[in-house]
Amino acid sequence: MLTAPHRDLAAAFTAAGRNHPYLAFTLNSLCNLDCVFCKPRCMPDYGHKDRPLTASDYAAIAAEAGTWGIRKAHCSGGEPTLRADILDVLGGLADGLGPEASIGMTSHGNLRRGLSVEKLHGAGLTYLNLSLHSLDPARSADIMGGGDPRVTRRTLDTALALGLRVKINCVLQRTYVADALTVAELARDLPIAVRLIELQNIGPAQALFDTEFISEAEVRGRLQEWFADAGEVGRDELGVRSPGQYLRPDGWAGSIGFISNSSCATCSDANRIKITPTGVARPCILHNRDIPLKPHLSDGTLGDAFAHLFRAMLDRNSNDAWQGFHYVDYDLRWDRMERPEGTPVLPLLPLVTTDAAQPACNRASTGER
Repeated sequence: MLTAPHRDLAAAFTAAGRNHPYLAFTLNSLCNLDCVFCKPRCMPDYGHKDRPLTASDYAAIAAEAGTWGIRKAHCSGGEPTLRADILDVLGGLADGLGPEASIGMTSHGNLRRGLSVEKLHGAGLTYLNLSLHSLDPARSADIMGGGDPRVTRRTLDTALALGLRVKINCVLQRTYVADALTVAELARDLPIAVRLIELQNIGPAQALFDTEFISEAEVRGRLQEWFADAGEVGRDELGVRSPGQYLRPDGWAGSIGFISNSSCATCSDANRIKITPTGVARPCILHNRDIPLKPHLSDGTLGDAFAHLFRAMLDRNSNDAWQGFHYVDYDLRWDRMERPEGTPVLPLLPLVTTDAAQPACNRASTGER
């Protein structure tokens, strides 16, 4: 049960008119592919040196979050399906957040042997974000360092047949822009939301940015025929919380949206509580308000941790250093990465840091998906 101060915090969040927070779990840093704009193996903490959260930890966090009215959890990585206990993790999140919860995952869709969309759905998965950058196997392999888009497409079809909501994440690159538009055209016949994502000048993508960046405005110019009579699709209908406009071309079953953090970045309605594999919760990418959850799991004081997280998200509404916008997106997946400095809104909390040397690919990577 929430204490009176905690109830007041939850009520203040509702009164502020912001979208209610959701949990964004990075379950691991491992991936069996190697996308050119991500390259996780460049990270100094690839594989994690510390013990990650267990399935029972996720269940406890979700149970506490449920008392605060949180009804959504999203799982990403790395590639989250590489966790041997992924079904237990999903089940714990679904049980903790309750029967009306939205439980999602971002995956490349090339599931390991023994795992299936049916099993993920049975464990509690309600929607699936699939990374798909080309439908051509050879060109897809050039972008993603492996995998097969035909397998991803079968995963997509199975998810739709099971009643899951499906979104496609497709990163725009000038060399592969025709591939991205072919991916987007899947929404003509399928009830999916294809999200065309601008390349960001961070991490491994820095080496590509000058030649490969193509803006939302330029891509929209190529799609004038599609968008001429398009209607806007509400984010609530799609189950989407990230900023951006989603359009359904006339006669299409699905929609197309843009995530454009390079040309028109905004986090004015950001409501994600990021939680790293070892349990560091991060409510804001601009300010160090990180809080490790493991001590609160051990002490039975998760309510205090969530009070801190809600207060951190509320306070940035009036923080002059925030102002509703950001133009640099920091990757929050890695437990020991050096955090950006910023004007704190409350006293700084302990960080989990590393003295590891900065790799050539930098520590930042692509932003929220």
